[in-house]
Amino acid sequence: MSQLDLASMPGWTRSRRRDRSTSKEAGEASSRRGTEIQMAVMEYAAVQGPAGFTDRDLADHFDDRGSTYRTRRSELTEKGYIVDTGITRTYEGSNRRHTVWKIRTGSVT
Repeated sequence: MSQLDLASMPGWTRSRRRDRSTSKEAGEASSRRGTEIQMAVMEYAAVQGPAGFTDRDLADHFDDRGSTYRTRRSELTEKGYIVDTGITRTYEGSNRRHTVWKIRTGSVT
Protein backbone atom coordinates (compact mmCIF):
# COMPACT_ATOMS: atom_id res chain seq x y z
CA MET A 1 0.00 0.00 0.00
CA SER A 2 1.29 3.47 -0.80
CA GLN A 3 1.87 5.95 1.99
CA LEU A 4 -1.40 7.32 3.29
CA ASP A 5 -2.10 11.04 3.41
CA LEU A 6 -4.47 11.38 6.36
CA ALA A 7 -4.89 15.11 5.81
CA SER A 8 -6.58 14.39 2.46
CA MET A 9 -9.04 11.86 3.91
CA PRO A 10 -12.66 13.03 4.31
CA GLY A 11 -13.40 14.47 7.73
CA TRP A 12 -9.75 14.68 8.77
CA THR A 13 -8.82 17.77 10.76
CA ARG A 14 -6.21 18.66 13.34
CA SER A 15 -8.24 21.41 14.95
CA ARG A 16 -11.76 22.65 15.42
CA ARG A 17 -13.15 25.36 13.16
CA ARG A 18 -13.63 27.75 16.06
CA ASP A 19 -10.13 27.34 17.52
CA ARG A 20 -7.99 30.46 17.77
CA SER A 21 -5.12 30.72 15.32
CA THR A 22 -2.59 30.15 18.12
CA SER A 23 -4.37 26.93 19.09
CA LYS A 24 -4.37 25.78 15.48
CA GLU A 25 -0.65 26.51 15.19
CA ALA A 26 0.08 24.61 18.40
CA GLY A 27 -2.05 21.71 17.22
CA GLU A 28 -0.15 21.52 13.94
CA ALA A 29 3.21 21.50 15.71
CA SER A 30 2.29 18.93 18.36
CA SER A 31 0.30 16.63 16.10
CA ARG A 32 2.97 15.97 13.49
CA ARG A 33 4.41 13.05 15.46
CA GLY A 34 0.94 11.74 16.30
CA THR A 35 -0.05 11.94 12.66
CA GLU A 36 3.04 9.97 11.64
CA ILE A 37 2.10 7.26 14.12
CA GLN A 38 -1.53 7.30 12.93
CA MET A 39 -0.27 6.81 9.37
CA ALA A 40 1.85 3.87 10.55
CA VAL A 41 -1.21 2.38 12.29
CA MET A 42 -3.33 2.84 9.15
CA GLU A 43 -0.67 1.16 7.02
CA TYR A 44 -0.42 -1.73 9.51
CA ALA A 45 -4.22 -2.07 9.50
CA ALA A 46 -4.27 -2.12 5.71
CA VAL A 47 -1.68 -4.90 5.62
CA GLN A 48 -3.69 -6.95 8.16
CA GLY A 49 -6.72 -6.70 5.90
CA PRO A 50 -10.04 -8.29 6.85
CA ALA A 51 -8.39 -10.59 9.43
CA GLY A 52 -7.77 -7.48 11.50
CA PHE A 53 -5.59 -6.99 14.55
CA THR A 54 -5.84 -6.45 18.29
CA ASP A 55 -4.20 -3.71 20.32
CA ARG A 56 -1.84 -6.41 21.56
CA ASP A 57 -0.89 -7.29 17.96
CA LEU A 58 -0.34 -3.60 17.30
CA ALA A 59 1.89 -3.17 20.35
CA ASP A 60 3.88 -6.29 19.46
CA HIS A 61 4.35 -5.17 15.86
CA PHE A 62 5.66 -1.74 16.88
CA ASP A 63 7.49 -3.08 19.98
CA ASP A 64 5.51 -0.63 22.11
CA ARG A 65 4.92 -1.38 25.78
CA GLY A 66 3.04 1.85 26.45
CA SER A 67 -0.19 3.16 25.00
CA THR A 68 1.18 5.23 22.10
CA TYR A 69 -0.07 3.06 19.25
CA ARG A 70 -3.27 2.02 21.04
CA THR A 71 -4.07 5.70 21.57
CA ARG A 72 -3.49 6.49 17.89
CA ARG A 73 -5.70 3.51 16.93
CA SER A 74 -8.38 4.87 19.26
CA GLU A 75 -8.19 8.29 17.60
CA LEU A 76 -8.55 6.65 14.19
CA THR A 77 -11.51 4.65 15.51
CA GLU A 78 -13.19 7.86 16.69
CA LYS A 79 -12.73 9.31 13.21
CA GLY A 80 -14.18 6.17 11.60
CA TYR A 81 -11.03 4.95 9.82
CA ILE A 82 -10.57 1.88 12.02
CA VAL A 83 -13.63 -0.19 13.02
CA ASP A 84 -14.50 -2.95 15.49
CA THR A 85 -14.99 -6.24 13.64
CA GLY A 86 -17.30 -7.59 16.33
CA ILE A 87 -14.80 -10.41 16.90
CA THR A 88 -12.53 -10.98 19.90
CA ARG A 89 -9.35 -13.02 20.29
CA THR A 90 -7.71 -14.63 23.27
CA TYR A 91 -4.03 -15.43 23.60
CA GLU A 92 -2.30 -18.45 25.10
CA GLY A 93 -1.90 -18.12 28.83
CA SER A 94 -4.73 -15.62 29.21
CA ASN A 95 -8.50 -15.76 29.18
CA ARG A 96 -8.74 -12.04 28.47
CA ARG A 97 -10.61 -11.22 25.28
CA HIS A 98 -9.14 -8.61 22.91
CA THR A 99 -11.20 -6.65 20.40
CA VAL A 100 -10.22 -7.24 16.78
CA TRP A 101 -9.99 -4.02 14.74
CA LYS A 102 -9.69 -3.51 10.99
CA ILE A 103 -9.37 -0.70 8.52
CA ARG A 104 -12.72 0.58 7.31
CA THR A 105 -13.57 -0.14 3.72
CA GLY A 106 -15.65 2.36 1.80
CA SER A 107 -16.26 5.96 2.70
CA VAL A 108 -16.17 7.55 6.11
CA THR A 109 -19.32 9.49 7.00
